[in-house]
Amino acid sequence: MGGAKKNTWVAGTVVVALLIVVAAWFLAISPALTSADEVRAQAEQTRQENELLELKIAQLKADFDKLPEYKAELAGLQTQIPTSAAMSEYLREVDQIAGTHSVTVTDITPSIPTAVTLAASAAPAATETTESADGSTDATTGTATTDPAAASGVPTGFVAIPVAITVMGTYDNTVAFLYDLQNSTPRLFLVSGLVGTSQKEAEASGGKPATAAGDQELVINGYVYVLPDALGVAETVDPAAAAPALPGAVPGKNPLAPIAGH
Repeated sequence: MGGAKKNTWVAGTVVVALLIVVAAWFLAISPALTSADEVRAQAEQTRQENELLELKIAQLKADFDKLPEYKAELAGLQTQIPTSAAMSEYLREVDQIAGTHSVTVTDITPSIPTAVTLAASAAPAATETTESADGSTDATTGTATTDPAAASGVPTGFVAIPVAITVMGTYDNTVAFLYDLQNSTPRLFLVSGLVGTSQKEAEASGGKPATAAGDQELVINGYVYVLPDALGVAETVDPAAAAPALPGAVPGKNPLAPIAGH
């Protein structure tokens, strides 16, 4: 009898122990393991993000080390397409080229700048298919619309300045002038049209030089370009410091009273 009671207590103790283990698993151990997995996943994600940041920092450092090289490259490009019109300087360059090749510039006329645009490629037409009540289908073709500003990729403020140049001289000299105009100046010049006219022997008149038979009048139409510096900071002027303050009224003196002796 005593042995049966002892076995009952042992079985009860085992059952209670099992219940405690199960409760501990579901209430403490399992949530702790889940939380640990989440922490490990977050740690791995953080590690990957840190590696990406390190790569970006290394790239930025490499770019910073090349900053003088980039600045020099930018300065070279800005001599070809300057950030302002600077037409006076360009006209002096044209005059120097004319003097080098012994040709006479009889006319040079810059025109109003125009925005540079690129022809956008035609997007494929959209086709809409509809089904009628009898089961047949009808296809309707429409025109796809495209935003030209978004499709062109032209930088903001990029403009072309039309320039017409007329020179007179020998055929060889005018051709050499045209070559240097396109290749020897720091600034880019795109030729869009040429008209050459043979000259007869004539004396100087009407602003034109004396010509010999076979000389040429060459009319050159083309473009120079301007692209404002997007990173440039406009100079600001403090209005308070721009002009001196006006003197105040003198106490007890009427500014409208006539001056004695006048």
